[in-house]
Amino acid sequence: MSDHLPDTPQNPDDKPLDVRQLFTNPDSLADAVREARARVQMTRAGHADTIIGTVRLAHEVDDEAGIVELPVARRTLPTALLDREVWRHRIDVVVHAAGFHAARSPRYAWRLGHLSVLGAWTEFRTACGYLLATDFGHMIDEAKRHNYGEDHVAQLRADRRKEAKARRRENTTILGITGFTTYTTAVIALAEVWGMGIAAPFLIPALAFLYACGMRELGRRTEPFEIFEQAAAAGDAPLTDATINAVLHERKIFTDENHAIQLVGPIRETTINASLATFKLPSGITAQRLIANKNAIAEGLNVEPSWLDIEQDGHPSRVSMWIASSDPLAQARVSPLVTAPDRQDVYKQGAMIGFTRRGRTFYLPLRHVMVLLGGMSRTGKGMILRNLICALGLDPRINIRLAAGAKPGEHIGYASVCATFFGRRPDRVLALLQGLLAEALRREAYLEEQGRAKMNERDLELFPWEVAILDEAQEHTTDAEYGDDISQLLEKLSGFIAALNMTIILVTQDPDKNTVPRKYKSNSAVRAATKTGSPTQTNAILKEGATGAGMRAHELSRDVPGAAIADIDGLIGELLRSYFIEDDAYDGAEPIIRAGHKLRTAEGRAPGQFFDPIEAFLLERTGTSSVAGGPDGRGKPGRPTAAAATLHRSLLSDLLDIFEAKGNPDRLRTLEILTALAAADPDTWSAKALSVDENDEKGWASKGGTKLNKDIAKELDGTGRTLTSGEWTKGGRGRGYFLAGVRAAAGIAPE
Repeated sequence: MSDHLPDTPQNPDDKPLDVRQLFTNPDSLADAVREARARVQMTRAGHADTIIGTVRLAHEVDDEAGIVELPVARRTLPTALLDREVWRHRIDVVVHAAGFHAARSPRYAWRLGHLSVLGAWTEFRTACGYLLATDFGHMIDEAKRHNYGEDHVAQLRADRRKEAKARRRENTTILGITGFTTYTTAVIALAEVWGMGIAAPFLIPALAFLYACGMRELGRRTEPFEIFEQAAAAGDAPLTDATINAVLHERKIFTDENHAIQLVGPIRETTINASLATFKLPSGITAQRLIANKNAIAEGLNVEPSWLDIEQDGHPSRVSMWIASSDPLAQARVSPLVTAPDRQDVYKQGAMIGFTRRGRTFYLPLRHVMVLLGGMSRTGKGMILRNLICALGLDPRINIRLAAGAKPGEHIGYASVCATFFGRRPDRVLALLQGLLAEALRREAYLEEQGRAKMNERDLELFPWEVAILDEAQEHTTDAEYGDDISQLLEKLSGFIAALNMTIILVTQDPDKNTVPRKYKSNSAVRAATKTGSPTQTNAILKEGATGAGMRAHELSRDVPGAAIADIDGLIGELLRSYFIEDDAYDGAEPIIRAGHKLRTAEGRAPGQFFDPIEAFLLERTGTSSVAGGPDGRGKPGRPTAAAATLHRSLLSDLLDIFEAKGNPDRLRTLEILTALAAADPDTWSAKALSVDENDEKGWASKGGTKLNKDIAKELDGTGRTLTSGEWTKGGRGRGYFLAGVRAAAGIAPE
């Protein structure tokens, strides 16, 4: 950009014109700067945009601008020289090679001896042939064969004797014989005086010379002969680039003999029994080719396929290969939450449930997905679920709704962090799913008002994350009375609630097309399987073709409880093992759940501390509460306490409390009920609130009774149950409600 206008002649005495003064609007100036920069970048100078702006060198300081001198980068030693794991792997390689060759030293000694004898014999024969001029023998044989005559043969023999005599008198021959005899005499003398122990080292030059002669003779014969074996080729050898190259060539993954990997940094140990190598592949070969041939590579490396992990490391031709020398999942690990039950961010990270072969913590993603967890009984499925619930309990933004199947007693310890928890009750499972549907529709209407497609983390303040867990799902989906309705609701919910910060987790030990609804499985983007009974069950939990893709959960070992395969859409199946939390001796989950309850209580998010629309829905439908496992906390729904009733306004529950307070008579007049209701909530039920004169009991009973009938009908809407006031004459004329009718409307079976 010129300092002068185009039509102004440049004069050295003129002061440069600051073109920025031509722009009074800062936005116009910014646009002009951007346009100028774009034009400069289109010139031959390319992106060297040094015309615009101010360049400050690192050593320049401008206190007003806040620019300080940049420190000069210090030179440090390469990471390969400082990395402990790298040196540990190198030491392992050296120690293994030393032991490998030491064990084969007798074999090497025999081979060296054989080669030295071959060299000695070859040199002796060559020396004799030279000194005796045996090369003339060929010419003599030719003369005899072609009948050149006796005189010609006699002449050749004379020349042979003459040549042999001359060779024996050559300086080289004399010096060679002198050196040999001197060396031999000296070694014999040392052996006689000092013993063979002192003389033996002086034999090394002779052995080295004979070894070289033997190798030269083998080269002439083109015979394969190997003295030292490769330690890297042993089955128990630490991982090296030579090992990898050998296997890739042997398994025909590298078809060109010049193909070889190029290590990116040194090989390092990652755990006690595993090594990690990162390398580049030759042109034309990608990481996917190695991954597709993983089983063949594992066979070449003499390890189980599950002990080998191959990943693409960024670029398609860059590979991260991890190999263990023993089962990496054999040793159980205690969950970090046992010793540090800190707050979790399940929304972003996922739920911490176990560790992978490489020793990494595995977080099961739960945001905006449906989840399916399955496997045979006693294979560690319960421990995965325990890890899952403990992680969920440490995130106060999550409402945990746990519907236990066959064994609700196993889950009683989680009650204090569960917004909903109850035992085997298919009818209540159906009501819970209906409540989730009602909540989903409410959230959908909110998004529609906001003009948005799905909820995100910012919405958790108004709409907590709903996570419903149906343990032993086969007990619910196969129920004779409610199973079909439950399956249909699961399929319906799984189709759209994921975007509403709502997640359903199905846990089953008998997976098939009858226990896992088809559409639910199709909509479940996260699946995990412990050991299964057959390939069919594996495919039922994971996905069709899972076994063909290498996710063979039916081949997992029973000796490794908690081992599982996680199948997440878009990722290759991950082999993992759940963290250990408890055993028969102690309950490791108890301090985690206690910490979770304390955390939730501090934020007003403990069960019973906040208005819960889903539990309010259940209370309206059933008349009982399952907040934190119900009134007794053992997974048995019951009538809510007074505090819970305040949070979950249920008129039927209020009526039951009024009857109980009066000794559970078989009937109560409307006026008596209104009096009790007004005492608890005068703003709603008092005569003044209903615009009735306080002395007009008849008017209060009439108007209050009408409101009571209307509100009860609204609560029971959709449940198929009804409750209206009745009139009686026995024992005095009156109108009100019967206890049996209230209990029936609340879904309580007759006593």
